[in-house]
Amino acid sequence: MTNNPIYCAIDTNDIKQALSLIENIKESIGGIKLGLEFYTHCGIEGIKKIQTLGLPIFIDLKLFDIPNTAKSALQGILNLKPEFTTLHISGGSEMLKECVKVKNFNQSQTNLIGVTVLTSFDKEGIKEVGIHNSIDDQVLILAKLANENNLDGIVCSPQEIRRIKQETENKLKLIVPGIRNTDDDTNDQKRIMNASEAINAGADILIIGRPITMANDPAEAAYKIFKSL
Repeated sequence: MTNNPIYCAIDTNDIKQALSLIENIKESIGGIKLGLEFYTHCGIEGIKKIQTLGLPIFIDLKLFDIPNTAKSALQGILNLKPEFTTLHISGGSEMLKECVKVKNFNQSQTNLIGVTVLTSFDKEGIKEVGIHNSIDDQVLILAKLANENNLDGIVCSPQEIRRIKQETENKLKLIVPGIRNTDDDTNDQKRIMNASEAINAGADILIIGRPITMANDPAEAAYKIFKSL
C-alpha cells in the first residue's frame, strides 16, 4: 500500500510463520521491521527470504559497541540494502561518525536511525541504570547528538515527538514504536500513544507489532490502523 507509514514488527523465531503472516498483511502495511529475535533464529538467509516479498525492510539490531566493531557490523547490514537500520546514539559521537563514514563510503541509501531511550523505560527504569535526567531531557540530548552527527533519523516514543520537533533542526526522520489503541494490552511498552495521534504529532514511520500480529485478523487490524490515520 503506497504512502503507508506502518512498518509491522515481525517478532518471531519461525521463518515459515513470518512468511505466512507477511503474505497475509502485505497489502495493508508499508514495510517490515525485523529485530533481534528474528535475526538470531533466522539470520541473513531469513532476511533475504523476507525481502523476496517485495516490501521495504527495517533491520533493527540496535548496534552499540566500540566504533570499529559497530562499523564492521554495519557494513554487513548495508550489504542487505535495508530501508532503515538502527544504532544506539548512546554509543557516542565517535561510533556514530564511523558508522556514517561507512554508509557514505558505500554510497548506501539505507537510513541510519539512532535509538534514544527504549520505550520499555519509565522514570524509575531510567534511574536504575544511572541516568538522572528525565526521559524527555535524555531523549532530547540524544536527538541533538544524532542531528550533530548526521544520522538520518531517530527512534523515540510518541510522547517525545513534539518536543523534538520544537527543539531540534527538525530534519530527523522520527521512527515511532509504542503504538497502541486504548483497548490494547500495552505489554512491555510504557510510553505509548495511538497511531493517528502519533502521526498528527509528527511521526514519519510507525512501528507496530502485537496490535497487528496478535489480532484475530492481522490484515484487517493493519488496514483499520492505516485508515485511522
